[in-house]
Amino acid sequence: MAPPPPEPPPADPDDWSDELAALDLQLLRIGWQREEEATYLERAFGHPSRSRLTTYRDLSAYLQSVSQFAPGTDPARAPVPLRRSELLGQCDLLLAQLGWDAARGRRFLEEQFQLASRQQLSDEQLLHFNMLLESELLSHAEPLTPPQAVVLPQTPGPGAAPGGPGLRLGPG
Repeated sequence: MAPPPPEPPPADPDDWSDELAALDLQLLRIGWQREEEATYLERAFGHPSRSRLTTYRDLSAYLQSVSQFAPGTDPARAPVPLRRSELLGQCDLLLAQLGWDAARGRRFLEEQFQLASRQQLSDEQLLHFNMLLESELLSHAEPLTPPQAVVLPQTPGPGAAPGGPGLRLGPG
């Protein structure tokens, strides 16, 4: 029996006013003014203005992150939210490095999470999936060969005969 088709992600709401109001309250709670918010937004999203958050997912990630900050948190050091597009890009790169096609990647996803699509994973689960892929990549990596000895010529010091023994680095 084939697995059920993946559920489509929930639709973004048309009205974000509740989230924006909650964000204003959180910023007030932690004591951030526009300058602090701009610093954080630049680090987290690549632009200093909340008005340039154009996806509901980014707004939700921003609100969730800010909700966890203590009052007085330094925006230059506060942890930034996970960015789904970056996680998916990293996942694609890891799958390519492993040499896995879509079917092999889906099998691994089903084994680990009992889901048929990465779209069904939360951002945290997607991060965990990437870590599992990295472990797979490391477990299949060729062992490193021992370093070879490198002989560097010594620069003769004052009064030393040129062409003396070299400085040997590495085993042997």
